[in-house]
Amino acid sequence: MLFHPLGKPEWARIDAGFLDPAYLRQIGAEHPGVDLNRRGTSGDGDLGHPVLCLAPGVVEEVAEDDVWGPVILVRHDQAVARYVARLLGREVPALWSQYAHLLWPVVERGQRVLGGQAIGSIGKGGHRRYLAHLHFELRVAQRPALFWPGKRREVIARDYLDPAPVLARATGEHRYVCERLIVNLTRPDLPQVREPNPGEV
Repeated sequence: MLFHPLGKPEWARIDAGFLDPAYLRQIGAEHPGVDLNRRGTSGDGDLGHPVLCLAPGVVEEVAEDDVWGPVILVRHDQAVARYVARLLGREVPALWSQYAHLLWPVVERGQRVLGGQAIGSIGKGGHRRYLAHLHFELRVAQRPALFWPGKRREVIARDYLDPAPVLARATGEHRYVCERLIVNLTRPDLPQVREPNPGEV
């Protein structure tokens, strides 16, 4: 099960896509991820909105950059890589998700994180140079959190995935399991505390 970093696919929009030609023209480099905002927002309307982890894993790095601002890199469990491989119909030997331009991170290096767990919030990049948004990447090869491929399209084709089709399938309900109770955070029409159904935990 995958969880959308901004809550649900229908709550989010992509403002700059994977290998977006407009990004290359404007910035002079390829775009190895997607820039996400909440639907219906503009300007800095998303500033401070929670950023949620795509799937279970371990925080590999929490870094800081003059351009990206705070960045979190999560290495996901092998079961997650296998699941994404089935979704995409291609080999995914390992999987990392990267979250950049954060206002602040709320996790530490080495910390175990859950799918749907809040790990930070949307910011504006280093020195607050951008309008608020989340830069999100999926990587299939180990790279430092602050690695940027520039114009090397062959590196992106080898080491990155287009996040859009994966995020479209990120429909997990944001809930937390505590012993035998589930607290549902995204479906106010459902009981917020209930007994889990068999096989849910």
